[in-house]
Amino acid sequence: MSPRPSARESMLDTFETLVVDDGERAATFDAVATAAGVSKGGLLYHFPTREALVDALVDRLTALLDDDVAAMTSAPEGVVDYFVRTSSPAAIPADDPLDRCITAVSNLASSGRHPRALEALTAMQSRWHQVVLDAVGDPAVARVVSLVSDGLYFTPRPFSPVDSGGDPRHDTSIDDVIAVLQRLVPRR
Repeated sequence: MSPRPSARESMLDTFETLVVDDGERAATFDAVATAAGVSKGGLLYHFPTREALVDALVDRLTALLDDDVAAMTSAPEGVVDYFVRTSSPAAIPADDPLDRCITAVSNLASSGRHPRALEALTAMQSRWHQVVLDAVGDPAVARVVSLVSDGLYFTPRPFSPVDSGGDPRHDTSIDDVIAVLQRLVPRR
């Protein structure tokens, strides 16, 4: 059984959920306090400003990214396989902490009011790209892998010939796509 989250983490979870589910503007101090079951004063004790909430969420993203990079670099099938496969919506669980945090930070960044959120997303993509580049050794191949990953992540339906809905873009499997990308990797 997982340990119970601290009050601070619980409030941050609530902020994240409100930003994901209802949007950045709906995640007011009052809404966060009410949904977290704490007083507004209790929330302000842990997060004295709106930017403190945003900063804490960005810090969470950084920690989750550290975990993802560790998993990526130690994946048995390699960095490219892990990165592409985990970018497919079919492979991302509905309650995935990294995915939820990315969504929340993206919502904050898109508002234009939180530059640190945009910086965090840019740094995240740069870090993933560097890990891929270190693994493949070719900047062009690393860019193609990153673009494929982004394309999979932002495609609204799962990458699956079974669930293609007649869309010919889904006629190949993710294994086939990864095999093509692996053929692009220069031999060392």
